Amino acid sequence: MLATSEVVTPVSAESDCQNCHAMGEVGAVPDRHPGVDFVLPDDITDPNNILQAAKVNILRLHDAEEGTTLDSQRPVLCAACHYSLALELAGSGPNTEQRQHDTMSMVMHKHHGELSSNGHPVFPPEGIPEQTCYQCHPGKLTQCLRGAMGGAGLTCQSCHGDMLAVGGKYPLASGGSLDGSNDGSIRRPWTDLSRCQACHTGDALRLELAYDPADPAASPRLASNRRFAENTDTLYRNSRGHGGVACEGCHGSTHAIWPNANPLANDNVTATGLQGHSGTIIECATCHGNTSLGLTLDGPHGMHPVNDPVWNKDHEDMAEKNKDRCRTCHGVNGEGTVLARVADDRTLQTEDDGPIHLARGTKVSCDLCHDNPLQKKTEPATCTWAGFGSGAAAAGER
Repeated sequence: MLATSEVVTPVSAESDCQNCHAMGEVGAVPDRHPGVDFVLPDDITDPNNILQAAKVNILRLHDAEEGTTLDSQRPVLCAACHYSLALELAGSGPNTEQRQHDTMSMVMHKHHGELSSNGHPVFPPEGIPEQTCYQCHPGKLTQCLRGAMGGAGLTCQSCHGDMLAVGGKYPLASGGSLDGSNDGSIRRPWTDLSRCQACHTGDALRLELAYDPADPAASPRLASNRRFAENTDTLYRNSRGHGGVACEGCHGSTHAIWPNANPLANDNVTATGLQGHSGTIIECATCHGNTSLGLTLDGPHGMHPVNDPVWNKDHEDMAEKNKDRCRTCHGVNGEGTVLARVADDRTLQTEDDGPIHLARGTKVSCDLCHDNPLQKKTEPATCTWAGFGSGAAAAGER
């Protein structure tokens, strides 16, 4: 064994349907569904088992609407008829029975996305996660989206679109499917998902919506700048980069990209244990010996060694010869961008001014320590005056 680390496992008991299907809730109101014998919680063996009552109500509602007899066949696994890749890890595809029905994702998202109550959508397209996704997915306590993007104010819909988009009501636009083979068709659950490059479309550019807002299918964008793109035809969770390291190995899992804004969150334990602070694994010494990398721009995403004494002291010639590559993170004029923020409190040594202390989050600009070699100088404009005569006389005629 070479190394170990503590990680958060994606486990929650918060995925259920009782918010809508317990007796008296919107999915179990007798007046809305006449003839359905909805069950009260005290009809169950355990009178406090509201969740069990909700499950029975779902089966009876399904029987009434679809002509099935599921209530008499308990226990029932919904995925036995409605294929779900999440429960079929072998990847062999739907069986004969499942091919006769829509997928689990489609019947759940599309059906519920079309429901309304008192003239309003049960799941409002612009609703916050607590009103929409967290009604079923974990959850109001678990906070499935809890990483850097969630902390920045993005929601589930920012990447996935609304319920109808997820449920495949609309065909994907060109480039919208993972490998291009499903463009023009409805999205494939767990496959045609959003990608990092859909928002990280440029070097220091970060969009807040992964698709064109005019596209009801929420087809993910494809970026021409692939600095932050996944492997071709591959999702983030399966992509690898620097030396074959999984993207998740440095950035965290899909819905909990490091760091979590809560300093005490379990999500931060892995990164803090490895490099001494939360956030993306950015300290090269985490895996490489300190000062062992030398002067290079071959790090992840084309980076130089971070917090490396050799680089900090001797990068002048490298920077002079690679100004445009420096501008990728440090800005067109070396003023610093979001990509050049220090990940932890730093103390940098300078030749003339002694040590410089930088607080976590400071954008590193070239002029923090020395003259700015990236500053682009603007040449003074020259004007040619015509129609005012010539020679010395024209000089005064403005």
